[in-house]
Amino acid sequence: MKAITLLTSAALFASAFAPSALADGRNPGSLLVFPVHRSGATMFTVVSVTNTNTQPATPSSNGGSINLHYEYVNVTANPADPFKPLGCTIFDRIEFLTPADTLSVLTSCHNATAPGGQEGYLVVTAEDPDAFRDTIEFNYLIGSALVINGAGAVYSVNAIPFEANGNPATGNGVLELDGNDYEKAPDMLMIDSYVALAGSQLALINADGSFDDCNDVYFAVWNDNERALSATLRFNCWFDQPLTAVSPLFAEGFLASLPNDPQELDINCDGVGDIETGWAIIDSRGVFRPGGERVKNDGALLGSITSGPTTMINGGRLLWEKDKQNGEFFRP
Repeated sequence: MKAITLLTSAALFASAFAPSALADGRNPGSLLVFPVHRSGATMFTVVSVTNTNTQPATPSSNGGSINLHYEYVNVTANPADPFKPLGCTIFDRIEFLTPADTLSVLTSCHNATAPGGQEGYLVVTAEDPDAFRDTIEFNYLIGSALVINGAGAVYSVNAIPFEANGNPATGNGVLELDGNDYEKAPDMLMIDSYVALAGSQLALINADGSFDDCNDVYFAVWNDNERALSATLRFNCWFDQPLTAVSPLFAEGFLASLPNDPQELDINCDGVGDIETGWAIIDSRGVFRPGGERVKNDGALLGSITSGPTTMINGGRLLWEKDKQNGEFFRP
């Protein structure tokens, strides 16, 4: 009986700590998404990727070595609508990492240069060192981005990892976030809390359809006194904009006009709230072609909340995720 008990306990332990059971998906992956990169003279990003595979190379094997395919999605701003950029183009390069290697690059040097700098997001995928652009299962990659803006504020944000299930197929020029090639992407994101005066920016990636397709997003927002608010937005490709540009309901002045929790964020300890706060759910309601044709009832989203390009408020973090959905990343 004791032997059976020990065996059962070992099986339960192994099951609990299997990769698919680890808490909140923060596991090394074969594909990393960095929600924001800023590359220019007054704002720049240091991207770091680490290969946690320590198997040594031999004369007949690469061991834990890997090729990394960096694909910078650079956005052409639209002066008429910051949520619908005029274009998203990819600049890519390959880097070779040996076992236990880590690589940090300054995106201003690593990415293509352009007048006024570049910004957008970055996708890094594991590829076979012995084959040209052949994506493989290599769930050993971790990484983060250190962003410094024009005001000198610094923040760091982890990459969003996706594990591969077997060697992903890329013959159609698409990285499939479908649970077969790579893990599925969320169609719902959550901002656990925001401070209205902080000048926070929301970065969202449309992880579904081509760069021209629009993701229709619904914002369910609550203030510090559980007052329910809402807003809607359509965007294509990527944006990184102040929360107040997403909707005025994120503004300090508007939130102050609502019934408030009198003790919320009391910064001078006098028992009276001083600064407005809230939280939000960001839910995709579908993906649409530029002409208006609906192609999906739910779309995939990725994102972060950061300090933006000019504010001195220092900080950034990934958004919480819920409800998995098939997503995809188009490649040239």
